[in-house]
Amino acid sequence: MKSNLLLKKENIIYLILFLYAVIATLSIIFFNGTGDTGDSITHYLFAKYAPLHHVLFFDHWAKPIYVLLFSPFAQFGFIGIKVFNTLIALITIYVTYKTAKVLNLKNFTIVAIIMMFSPLYYILTFSGLTDLLFALLIAVCIYLCVKEKYLIASIVVSFSPFIRSEGLIIIGVFGLYFLFKRKWKIIPLLLLGHIAYSIAGYFVFKDFLWVFNQIPYANMGSPYGHGKLMHFVDQLIYVIGVPIYFLFWIGFICMIWKTFRKKIKIEESILVLFGFICFFVAHTLFWYLGIFNSMGLNRVLIGVLPMISLIALYGFNFLTEEILGNKKTIKVIIKIFLIGYILVFPFTSNPAAINWKKDMMLSGSQISAINAASFIKNNWQKNHRIIFAHPYVCEALQFDFFDPNISLNLNKYSLAELKTGDIVIWDNWFAVVESHIQKEELHNNPELTNIYNSSEFENGRNVVFAVYEKKDTTIIKSNISK
Repeated sequence: MKSNLLLKKENIIYLILFLYAVIATLSIIFFNGTGDTGDSITHYLFAKYAPLHHVLFFDHWAKPIYVLLFSPFAQFGFIGIKVFNTLIALITIYVTYKTAKVLNLKNFTIVAIIMMFSPLYYILTFSGLTDLLFALLIAVCIYLCVKEKYLIASIVVSFSPFIRSEGLIIIGVFGLYFLFKRKWKIIPLLLLGHIAYSIAGYFVFKDFLWVFNQIPYANMGSPYGHGKLMHFVDQLIYVIGVPIYFLFWIGFICMIWKTFRKKIKIEESILVLFGFICFFVAHTLFWYLGIFNSMGLNRVLIGVLPMISLIALYGFNFLTEEILGNKKTIKVIIKIFLIGYILVFPFTSNPAAINWKKDMMLSGSQISAINAASFIKNNWQKNHRIIFAHPYVCEALQFDFFDPNISLNLNKYSLAELKTGDIVIWDNWFAVVESHIQKEELHNNPELTNIYNSSEFENGRNVVFAVYEKKDTTIIKSNISK
């Protein structure tokens, strides 16, 4: 009887994962969003065109491991990225569940529900961002250490900086863990990832130190400015939602208290709690000090969601097991309430919940990019180049992002080298913030003719697109306003 009951409990996780897979499949079919309008698309383009430009497999910004793993799926278009990220999410949830189970944490199945119903995690499942793959690596490495598979864990974690740069922080955390475990022989293996890519990349860059020399964030400044010290404390609620946020901080305090009382396993205190603290504090300081190109984006916290979820599970158990003790009736009521709140929250109108139109559909700027692309397709001669800043233009026009004979990034240098018939696409976000090109610079350029304009109001701001052509071409020179 007990074995049958245990078997049924074991099957709950598979039911949860199956339901998640079904919901994710429906989301892929009915929602066309990309999770983010900038980096999400650019990462996808790197993965898509890497087979044509092999140097992209070693691009530090795009992240070599990401490009390597996502490239086969990117050949099926952005939908391939969504499918692969869904598989990654399912594996990450399952591995985190297994970790909680091996650690003998009560209500360990709840950790899967916490991860699945963290609003931003679901949204970014359908993006091309690196955060979900990074979260999978962290989940796998923690699980391997819990299972005492230290050798494999050290090898896997050594490659983490080639998924996200914060992997350098995570390597430090695991290094500290191996020190506490007295696994002296394991520690040097944390360098394996850098050694492997240093050697492989040498044949591309002729530089063994390219893994350090080409780090895109190695500067003590940021063009995006800086922000408040408590920025990520405030933003965490928009990552995991109100009920999980509440459980997280209870679990956080509980784990700190148990760490000092030595009532917690070293894997939980170092790999989970201390690992999260290091990651969180690092990003807090990056944004507060305005360094390492930090934008203060809350999505970076998705990379440590397995840690966050395990901490939140501690909060859940503290409320339902430690405080209530043997009060079975009240305990059941509280559990039902907390689980119900977690399940329902993403579908509420709360600002931290999922906005299904805004978060899951193409943005106004992407639609504007599609409209501009439709105009260009009817007038564009393939021997002329497209100069642009908005990443979705490339996807809308379906051309090789990395072929300089077809496309160029919008900047002062590309504008100075325009040829007759070249098309310049300006938008009022990427062109201004990333390329530092104001519309007036193009409008007042006597060598350019404005052939298309559009303006749409979305989420409190105007989305403006303007298309220019280098004079003396066969393209129709007429202003079209929308």
